[in-house]
Amino acid sequence: MRAELGRQGIDFERIAAVDGAALKQTELDAFCQARAAGKPRGWLPGEVGCFLSHFQAWRRIAAAEDEWAAVLEDDLRVSPDLAALLASTDWIPADADVVRLEANRSMRLSKPRAIRVTSGRRLYRAISGTTGAGAYILSRGAARRLITTEPALQTKVDVFLFKPKMSRTARELRRYQVVPAVCVQEGLAEGREGRMKSIIRKRATFGRGYRRRSHPLLRLWPIRRHAVPFRF
Repeated sequence: MRAELGRQGIDFERIAAVDGAALKQTELDAFCQARAAGKPRGWLPGEVGCFLSHFQAWRRIAAAEDEWAAVLEDDLRVSPDLAALLASTDWIPADADVVRLEANRSMRLSKPRAIRVTSGRRLYRAISGTTGAGAYILSRGAARRLITTEPALQTKVDVFLFKPKMSRTARELRRYQVVPAVCVQEGLAEGREGRMKSIIRKRATFGRGYRRRSHPLLRLWPIRRHAVPFRF
């Protein structure tokens, strides 16, 4: 991440992650017992560490003076447009709680709006949920709500933030998605000789059998399921 962000001159603060496997068994037991309702199938040590790592970031955001902050995990490839997005918050809707920056397979999104600080990227209101919490921008107000959420409602971090069918917290958050995404997790990226490719086909599909930009009726459908590609 130092190399990825350093190429764009993006200043950042590194927060040491919590290693769930290094926690004492009594600590793991206490954590899981308090959150049994939020994840009835149990927690893996890695999921505990991931949640606590993000929780540390939320606490810092909640206590900071800045209205917005970006949270990035340590295994990302990033687009050069990331610097422009992080340099300004004017493009973020006033009602937003969290803006997701990373690519994923598919989700349901609302009617798009152009992002003026970048070229060819749009911002959508997220209707459905998705997995992955590798890169997002969080408001200070939302961070304060997250850290005061009852432990019984807390679950795996990406579910907690981005899956409204499984998380009451996600249902209450105003969630947005940048398309094409400016970040992709290393494990989902494909490429040759260091060059990254989208995690989906070159033409993303909407619903069943329709191609983006190839069907005139798409403009009449404000909410469709489609993949969120990553683009340099």
